[in-house]
Amino acid sequence: MTSPSFQQLTRVYGAELRKWHGKMTIPQIKDLFDITRDRVTCKYKERVNECVMVTASVDNTENLQGGHSENYFIIIDEASGVENKAYDVLLRTLSTGNGGKLLAISNPTRSSGPFYDIFHKDLPHWVKIYLSAFDCPHIAKGFPQEMIDTYGEDSDFYRIGVLGKFPRTTASQFISSEVVDNCLTSNLSIVDYYNFPIVIGADIARFGDDETVLIARQGPKILDITRLKGLDTMEVSEAIYKYQMTFATKSIFIDAIGIGAGVYDRCKQLKLPVREVIGSNSSTKPLEYYNMRSQLWGEMRHWLGNGGDIPNIEDLRSQLVGMSYGYTTKMQIALTTKKDIKRLGLKSPDIADALALTFAPEIFGGGATIFKPRQVVKSNYLYV
Repeated sequence: MTSPSFQQLTRVYGAELRKWHGKMTIPQIKDLFDITRDRVTCKYKERVNECVMVTASVDNTENLQGGHSENYFIIIDEASGVENKAYDVLLRTLSTGNGGKLLAISNPTRSSGPFYDIFHKDLPHWVKIYLSAFDCPHIAKGFPQEMIDTYGEDSDFYRIGVLGKFPRTTASQFISSEVVDNCLTSNLSIVDYYNFPIVIGADIARFGDDETVLIARQGPKILDITRLKGLDTMEVSEAIYKYQMTFATKSIFIDAIGIGAGVYDRCKQLKLPVREVIGSNSSTKPLEYYNMRSQLWGEMRHWLGNGGDIPNIEDLRSQLVGMSYGYTTKMQIALTTKKDIKRLGLKSPDIADALALTFAPEIFGGGATIFKPRQVVKSNYLYV
């Protein structure tokens, strides 16, 4: 038994197994089963049968290997979120005998990946079944209409959550080309934006192919995009300091993951009006977005749709229109991660991520971190 999330295995399946085990009324049969956090054991005479629960992720493929049996049976829950590498490992474990079976179950949340391919390629060894909310007696009668009223009958939320259909392939593009191209031709005058505060977003990189990007935005207008490459953390901090002197902003939002954490600490030490943003943190709109990065891009998409003025830079355009997304098992919008983008051989969307950071005030408010000296405890040791 496997799933992309171990919490899904323990919280959902573990609870379900314990429930049915508790309903067994014949003690002799009930005592045959032993249920622990990661497995169910059934002892019958000298034979022992086990169901083992293991997370299906690309970082956990070693634990997925090694299970071979004439009647080996694999259940993949939330299968739409399982990557190719994990599928390949699981399929290889069915090589013994002719009794092996694999059951993949999921809401069809992604328009790519192995689960999508099963339903859209000519793979005759798979039996394919669609099940909609209208076919399930456990779904509340008013649920489909509630989804229509909330998201619309033509939305992917309705397609996935009610009809059991995959999202449209074109819908995987998070920001439409038409919206971006309209913003490229926008030419706002200063009277359209001079009353808005200036906000700076800083997407941090160190060495390699990625860029550190600083963007200053004033309301509907991007004032400046500065791209830096090959700088260490101290040099980037100095560049942000000079950038602040140019634009005199009260809000600098820094991508403080990894190398950005050091830059944020140094900028705070320089008493710049900085605030850290952790893109992997939970969204403040958990019913809509999977994490903070997805929410920031959502705010940026809304801004672009309302006629934001962006410079005609091809890299920026390609990064904005090239971002794809999917849905989590909880129907939350989740952007493609930087890691997955680079795995596909594409360039990291550094400029677009820096622009997205300028919309952090819409989520956090505009206030920057107030500099406060930390209390440092020192200990002296005398060695003799």
